[in-house]
Amino acid sequence: MFKGILPSSKRTASEAALEDDIFAPRAIGKENRPSDNHKAAGSKLGIAGGPGHKPRDDILLARRDRMLETVATNRAFERMLDDLQIPPTLRPKLATLESPVKAAMIRSSQFLTLSSATPVTTTLRRTRSTESLESPRKSLTEMFDKSGSPEPRSATGSSFSPAVHQAMSASGSAPESLTATHSRAISLDFPRSTSQPSVLSSKPGKLTKDKEKAGASAKPTTPEQFSQLLIHGSSITIDVEQVKKLRLYLRNEAAGWTEVFLLHGGYEALNARLTELLEVEWREEQHDDKCLHELLRCFKALSTSAGGCNALRSGVLQPYSPLMALLYSDKKPGELGTRQLIVELLLIVFELYQAPSSSPNPGSRAPSRIGPSSSAALPTEFSTLFALVREIILTPRPGPAEQPHVPVQPHDFIESLHVPRIYKTYLQELSDICRDYFWVFCHPNNTIWLLSHVDEARVEKPKAPGGMTGGVEYEAMQYLTTHFRLVNACALAALDLRVPAEHPHSAFKFHQDLQASGIERIIATARKASTAYYSTLHLEIARYVSLAARSGFEFSAGFMQLVGPPPAGMLKGASPATKQNASPSKMRAREAPKIPTPRKADAIVF
Repeated sequence: MFKGILPSSKRTASEAALEDDIFAPRAIGKENRPSDNHKAAGSKLGIAGGPGHKPRDDILLARRDRMLETVATNRAFERMLDDLQIPPTLRPKLATLESPVKAAMIRSSQFLTLSSATPVTTTLRRTRSTESLESPRKSLTEMFDKSGSPEPRSATGSSFSPAVHQAMSASGSAPESLTATHSRAISLDFPRSTSQPSVLSSKPGKLTKDKEKAGASAKPTTPEQFSQLLIHGSSITIDVEQVKKLRLYLRNEAAGWTEVFLLHGGYEALNARLTELLEVEWREEQHDDKCLHELLRCFKALSTSAGGCNALRSGVLQPYSPLMALLYSDKKPGELGTRQLIVELLLIVFELYQAPSSSPNPGSRAPSRIGPSSSAALPTEFSTLFALVREIILTPRPGPAEQPHVPVQPHDFIESLHVPRIYKTYLQELSDICRDYFWVFCHPNNTIWLLSHVDEARVEKPKAPGGMTGGVEYEAMQYLTTHFRLVNACALAALDLRVPAEHPHSAFKFHQDLQASGIERIIATARKASTAYYSTLHLEIARYVSLAARSGFEFSAGFMQLVGPPPAGMLKGASPATKQNASPSKMRAREAPKIPTPRKADAIVF
């Protein structure tokens, strides 16, 4: 035990006899408190002023004192670790500290203990007894009643109350009910009408434990409590942390927990709180926007269980149409993450009503999470899934909030010349992203990838976070990618209908309407983004071009000149040597796309 303390020199016979005598087991007393018999034995050996006292005996005596002091320090250090409730995994590392360091730590802990014994006139220090240092700390409102107001913490950190200090000075150790005597302390002010003796006469820690139990019972933990919180609460005053906690329960708990939550009106309460937030004239950024974000995450978490999917199907256009109206209005959320959740909720609609026989297209990303419940019937108002999503996307744009304008009815001859651009409102959101983050699109030599040449698995392979991950540009490109993923899902749903091109819901008509609304210009701008950091964006654009070609739609000649193979690292079936040596410019010249031939025009007959 004392290998690191004793010197490495050889011991003489007298030293060995002395140490054996000191540390020999005794029937009376403790090993660090020798009895009178040892003193007599020590005097016989010539120690501490005996008849045979020599200078060498002083060295042995000092060495013995250091040994005894080390043993006492180790014992005190162990008691301090017990008081602080240090976990067993950390104690072996602390045991290797030097004795002076341990003594300094013991003195500092004693200083914190004694500093709280100073009398205070109006403020009492009350410590908190915890089960372990790893237990979460309760909030101030849960620990104390309304009559006490917390004060700032003192510079000394934790301390004891006077009553606890008196008990320790009398018994020499802390009471059993307050074993964690070195835990963090919180100051509180009692009302002036409360007398100090009555406060000191109360049992230490009783008030704290009672309020902790009351605070813990007040927080919702069951599905019934969460549903009642949403039913009787308001979106303006509800705690955002509670909504976040509800999202965690809906996402991670068993399906039975979600079913009980829905049985007690949880889904209707979620819709009510969401509608209440959407009707606010101007939302507060610090609370209302955060609450909206967490509510949307709760709706998304419902899609992970069969009961939640049934609840999402029950509302038909609720909450999708109001959310799209919010996305089109001038009161849309400023955070791109919240707007991306709205688009992701619309993507979940394809999973809710996806037919079990239809397999996902290799050119479209359509993961399914809902299993057997995906064969649910469509609402009676809509005959196809594409018609349902199309109705949601074509939600009318609300008017301006501050300056309502008077609707103008155009003349008949102007209206007859107007080309319908039904997706202009939706594509305006994509155009705004390209405008607001213009510095991202700084690679004019990029091409629009040919999907047949792209190794999709390599593009979608998870990558380690790089320097561009987590920034505002990365978030904007992820939002733009989600929009293109929604467009591709709509194009695939329209293609599966297999209706003639003249049908209003045909895939050809869908791409024709997007072309009239200006999607070519958006794609021509988005392809300038970096292929190294935003490869998934280029993949979704390539999928859209491929789906448009499958529907029979032809792009303009200028647009087709931008189409080319992907970079060498994302080519399908290319050998490693080819990927290293081939340059994109040479590959583009070698595999240039064919320009579509113009249609033959009939001669004008006069």
